[in-house]
Order: sequence, then structure tokens, then C-alpha cells
Amino acid sequence: MRSCTSTEMIYYWTNILIFIIISEHVKRCHSSDNISVPDIVKLRALDMWRMEMKMNMTEEHRNQTYEIQVGRTKNMYIIDRMSLNAVADTVIWTSQMPLNCTDHSVRIRHISDNPTLGSWSAWKTHYGDKNLSQDVKMYPKNQVLKEGSTLLFCCIYSEDAHITDMFFNNTKYKVIIISSRVKAIRVENINATNLYGVSFNCSKDSSEEALNFVTFPPEKLHCIRCETTDVRNITCTWKVRRAPNLGGSRKRMYRLLIRDSEAVNCSLKNRHLVSCSFPVIQQQVTYNITLLVTNSLGREREHYIFNITDTVFPLPERSEVTAGVLDAVMDLQLNGSFRGLCIICQIEVEPGGMTQELQMNGSDSFQHFIFEIQKLQPSMRYTTRGRCATQDNDWGRWTPSRAFLTGPLVTVDVWRQIRNGPVRTVTLLWHTVKSHPEVYIEAYEVCKNHTDPQSDKCINVTQTRVDLPVDVHVCDFTVRAVSQTGLSVPSQITIPSAYTEAVMNEKRIVGNAEGFQLSWTRSSSSTCDYTVEWCMLGVACSLQWRKVPVNQTYLSLEAEYFRPGVRYTFTVYWCNAEGHRPHEKHIGYLEEQKPTQCPTLDPHPSVTWSSVTLKWSFDEDDPNHNAFITGYEITVQRDLDSDISQSSHRQMINKPHSKSFTFSDLEEDRSYTFHLSACSSAGCGQETSTTITTRKNYYLLSAKILVLLLVLVSCCICLCYCQKILREIPEEFNFLHLKALDLDEDLYEASEKIRTFKIEECHWCDVEVLDVHHHTMIQNTWLTDAEDLSHPFITYKVPVPSFLTPSYQLTTGIWDSQTTDLTNFTYVSSEQQDLSDKMFETDGKVQEAKTSGFISDYVTSVAF
Repeated sequence: MRSCTSTEMIYYWTNILIFIIISEHVKRCHSSDNISVPDIVKLRALDMWRMEMKMNMTEEHRNQTYEIQVGRTKNMYIIDRMSLNAVADTVIWTSQMPLNCTDHSVRIRHISDNPTLGSWSAWKTHYGDKNLSQDVKMYPKNQVLKEGSTLLFCCIYSEDAHITDMFFNNTKYKVIIISSRVKAIRVENINATNLYGVSFNCSKDSSEEALNFVTFPPEKLHCIRCETTDVRNITCTWKVRRAPNLGGSRKRMYRLLIRDSEAVNCSLKNRHLVSCSFPVIQQQVTYNITLLVTNSLGREREHYIFNITDTVFPLPERSEVTAGVLDAVMDLQLNGSFRGLCIICQIEVEPGGMTQELQMNGSDSFQHFIFEIQKLQPSMRYTTRGRCATQDNDWGRWTPSRAFLTGPLVTVDVWRQIRNGPVRTVTLLWHTVKSHPEVYIEAYEVCKNHTDPQSDKCINVTQTRVDLPVDVHVCDFTVRAVSQTGLSVPSQITIPSAYTEAVMNEKRIVGNAEGFQLSWTRSSSSTCDYTVEWCMLGVACSLQWRKVPVNQTYLSLEAEYFRPGVRYTFTVYWCNAEGHRPHEKHIGYLEEQKPTQCPTLDPHPSVTWSSVTLKWSFDEDDPNHNAFITGYEITVQRDLDSDISQSSHRQMINKPHSKSFTFSDLEEDRSYTFHLSACSSAGCGQETSTTITTRKNYYLLSAKILVLLLVLVSCCICLCYCQKILREIPEEFNFLHLKALDLDEDLYEASEKIRTFKIEECHWCDVEVLDVHHHTMIQNTWLTDAEDLSHPFITYKVPVPSFLTPSYQLTTGIWDSQTTDLTNFTYVSSEQQDLSDKMFETDGKVQEAKTSGFISDYVTSVAF
């Protein structure tokens, strides 16, 4: 009974407890359903790290507290949660892992102070990248990261992968498994990188890597200063505590914004100073500017207001110093728009700390502040600098220091001449320049220097030259002037080794009215001044020289030191620590003149009946010439001619080294006069003449006689040969000896009546001769129907008895009235013979002979 009762009691209280729990749960559900949750309308990635959540927020949702959860991957692992007092309808969440690595989901619910919580909204997901290729995708890549942040770096594989280690900046990190295909590492407190960034690898053996760059946000601007040095442009600067570490497209950008004007880009002047300039705005005194610094991590800005009159600090554009012996002149050059301002400039000279000031009214043009510096020491080195300011303003910046050297009281310019022989000798020559008229030079000290100064050997001379023996090695000499004030600054010259071979380029030059303009090629071996020496050739040499700075390859020499018509040679020497060596040689005249010397003709020229070869001798390279010889002129004149212009010929020879010339096509046995002269660019000089007679052409006369003899002999041979041929002609060809026909008057009248052709009207006649044999017939040619245009003459062949003789006589008065065709009975045979009619049948017409005893030849015309 007790056991049953206890069991029932347990069951009873259990049911009551379940009922209470269910009732509470139902109550909570009903309570929660009364509070609505805003919907997440849109979820998008702003960049690789930030995700924007946009909610449908109504008025009842505002000023409420909500809880947002962020889940990762398909399994919705909660990686972040946050509370939100809803005011705006947009929330931005920043991830430690790139959003490309995997899926990120967001949901929201209402929370309050009471224990009753609202229900969660549905998950809204932003999907990560899906790797469909064989290559591994790595994130982040080529990104600018913030220094000191903690980030996750991931690798996305195309298939399941088992990776244990990944590397960041060549350091191994433990792998975090995001999913079967996504692995990541966690890097804390990332340090700033250099320009080349930091690498990230998915494995140690992988050749693929992702580079990223770590920097820091812009810092607050400080030490802002704006000033103008010329009142034309304003320059603003500010200091940078920490120099930027990135460049290129990732570098920090600096800009200056001016109200009512365009923005100005600024640049980093050095690692800790930013500078930007903009032109002065006319009629504007007060400037309100904004300085802006930005990079991919953020921006900083600063406002600055200034008055332009308080920022004027003039800075001289140039400073020049001209030094004398006991004084110097310094010129500060100011360039700007300083009209209406009072400018004060100051210089400082060291050693001694001497200062001077000058005050001038400003202008809009170039201004020179000239300072005269007095009481300086000769041969002393000084430095000077200058600065300027406007009235009531601080001094501007100092100009760079300019060093200058005051001149010596006496200057010695030394040169040398070297003669190589059995005993090598050097002649030292020098000029002295006195800087003060009261300086008196007592002597000159010439020293041969050695490595040990105590071994130097010195001599005193009173002349400005001295001859000294030297060996074949390099040696140094110094020359100093000795005056009542002491020794001058030594002038040193180095004598080169005798083993040095000099190779010079030589060229010709011609001066002008102003003098000689020398120029030469630069020597790459020269380390000290060039020296140009010259001497007038052909006379006793008075050596002159001039020093030229090492960076200069030209020299102008005034015409007053030279004479026209005299050849000069200029030798250019280059210089280094081992002495002066010849570089180029220039030979020329200030002004060329006509040659005064004439060539010498060879007294034995080569003469033929048609040509003359002249030969002569002349030294075209003689330095005593008053011009460069460019060639020769030869004039040929035929003697005993009245017209000299027609009988003379002028020949120019443009080769000065040519010493012969041949004139051809001359007449035989004729006298010619030859005039020869040397020429220069100024013209031809004096002539030398000779008369030469060409030889007789005996060879031509002999040839003419021989030709005549050959012609006579040939004619005789031809006559004999023709006579022999005529003797061998057969007798039967004697009938060819034809005579002209004698036409009697009757025949002429008959011919006129029948209008036959006249003999002179006949164009031609064919005579055919055939062999005549007894009792045979020959073919005789008859010409008829001459009026047939297509056949001018039709030949009819009629058999003729062989007993007919070839001799014919003219017959008149024989006419046949029955003849139907008009026939010219010009030739009638002298022998009568009865012939049958068939004998006269031809291919053309048949003529019947009615007259017995005669045989007629039918022709229309006959001509011989």
C-alpha cells in the first residue's frame, strides 16, 4: 500500500512539473511572437574584408536592441556576435578572413533586458569563391593590409586536400581547417613591409605565392608652414613623423585644397617633409587652405589660414663673386614681384665674420644687390653667402656658400720645350703678371721637386727662361717670383717621360679678320688644362702659349698678334698627372696671299710631233710660302698667231704634289710657249716660261708615200688582170658590141603616126643571150602588152630559127593594112625566110604574118 502510494506520488509530481515546463514554454513562445524582427533585405561585400547588411527597419524596430550572429561555412559555425541598438538600417561587419575564402551567413533577433528573447531571422548568406581550376586560389592577394592587425590567410583547392603547414613571410604556421577544400592560417600583429611586400605560400614547395603590402593609416599633420620667396608662387610644407613605406599605386597621396580654386598635388620632398606649390592669386591677401593626406587605409586633413604679407622671405636666385687681389665684389640677384615692399639683403664673409647689409625698394624686375668687400689678403681663400628679408619679417634662408680665392700679387705662367738628344734638355719659359704696380720682382726661384721635399734642388735666375738637363723619367719643376713682399704662389709643370709616344692629328686652318678660331676634339685622358702653343714657321721661333680649361675645347686668338701671309703652327697639348702630351696640330695662315715663288721647269721636256710633257720642281710644303699651294696653272700659247685669245689654252692642275703634265693634239713642227705658275686660294703667283717646238712627223710622210706606192702597184695588177680576162672571151660574144641605132626620117615619121614609144621613154630593156646551135631553136623574149598594170611586161617566147643572125637593120615602109593589132616594126630581120604560122603561136595573141618573106619581132618598146 505504501509502495503504491509513493509511486503514485512520484508520477503525480512528475506530471505537474512537465505541465509547468510546457506552460512556461508556451508562454514564452506567445510572448516572443509578439515582438517582430527586421528582415535582412540585402547582404553584399564592400571589399575583400567588409560585408554590408541592409535591413528593412520600421519605426517600431528603431531604438531596439538586437543581436546579430555571423556564421561561417555551410555548417554555420558562429564566428562573431554583436549587439546593435538599431538606429540606421545598414550595418557593416569587418571580417578577419577574406570573404572570398568561404561562405558567410548572418541572422538577427530581438533582445531586451527581460529574459524573454525574440526568435532568430532566417540566415542570409554571402557565398565565397568556388575553385573550378587546377590552380590553388590564395586570399588575400595584392592587398594593402593594416599594420598590427590579426588576419586569416586562406588557400582554396579544387578538390579535397590534406595540408598541415602554410607559410607567411617564410615562416611556418599551423593550418586551420575551414572545410575540406579551404585551409587557412592565422597571423597576428602584422608588421609593416617595404616596397616589395610580404609573401604568402600554401606549401613550402609551391612556386606560387601571393604578395601583400602592410602599411599604416595617415598621421595627423604638424609643423605646417607656407611661404613665398618671389611673391609669384606660394610653397606650403609640413613634416611627416613617420615616412611612408609604400610606393607606386599604393603610395600615400598628398593634396592641397584652396577655396575657390583647383586642388594642387603635393610631393614628398624628402622622407620627412612634404611640399606643394601653387601660384599667387592676384589681389588676394588671406588664404584658407586644406591639406589632405590619404591612402588605402584612411585619410587625414588639416585646415590652415595665413596672410601672404607675413610669408614673404626673399631668396636670391643667384650669387656671383669676382675676386681681385685685395678685394672682391659679390652680386646677389633677386628675381620676383616685390613692388611695394622694402627688401634688405645681407652677406657674410669668412674667415673673419665680416657682414654687410644693403636696403632697396622692391620691384617686379631683376634686382642686383652689389657688395664691395675690402681689406682682403692676396692669395687667400674666402667663403661668402647671402640672405634677404622684407621689413618687419624674419630673414630668409642663406644662399649656398661661395668660395673664392684672391689673386696673388705676382702670377707666373710656366711652359716648357723638350729637346731629345744624346742629352735630354728641357727649356722652361714663363710669363709674369703683376697685380700691383708697385711690386718689384728681384729674381725667380726654379726648383726641381723630388719625393722628399728636403731633396729639392733650387736655383735663382733673373731671366724668364732657363735650360736644364733632365733624365728620361717623369719630373716636376716649380717656378716662383721673388719680390719685396716675399715669394709668389708656385707655378708647377710636369715633364713627361721620354718613352711616351705622341700621336697627333694634323689639320689645316685659315683665319679671318678677327683672328684664329681654334677647336679640337676632347681628350678622354685629360685631367687638367689644355695648353695651346704656336710659333711662326720659317723664321726664328718665338714660342707663345695659352692655357685653356679642361672642359673647354676651343680658343680664340686675336688677329693683332699675327701677320698675314705667314704660316703658323698651333700644337694642342692635353694634360694629366704625368705631364703634357701633344694632342692635335693645326697649321694655317691668318690671311693667304698669292705665291711669290715660281716653279722651276725641267730644261729637257719630253717632245714628240704631237705632244709635249712638261716637268718641273717645286717645294709646295715649304713653310716660307705665304699660302697653302693648291695646284698649278699652265698657259699654252701658239707662236706667230695674230689672235692670241684663239691660240692660247689655260690648264689648271689641282694636285699640288703633281710635277708633270702632258699636252697632246699639238701641231707638228710648231713652236709653243708654256707659262707655269703656282696657285693658292688667293690666286696664282709669278710665272716661269719656256718655248718648245714640236718635231716633224716623218712617220706620217713615209706612210703617205708608202700608201701611194701601194695604190699604183694595185692598179697595175688590176689592169693586167683585166686584160688577161678580155683575151679569154669567146668570139661568139662579139655581137654584144652594140651600136646606137640610127633612126632615119621615115622611121621616125612612121613611129610618130602610130604613136609608139620613143626610145627615151623606154624604161628598160631585157636582152637575153642564149647559146645558138645549128638546126636548133633559141628562146627569144618578146615584150608586149606593157599597158597591163598588173604585169608591166608580158614575155612571149617564140621559137626562132638558129640560122637567124643577131644583126638587125631598121626597115621602113613595111605595113600590113590587114593587121588587126598595132605593131611596132622597129626591127626587121635582113634575111627572108618562110616560116609557118605555128611558129608564131604564143600563150597570148597570135599574129598572122600577111607579108611573105619577113619575120617581125613584136615589141612595144625597146631601150638600151
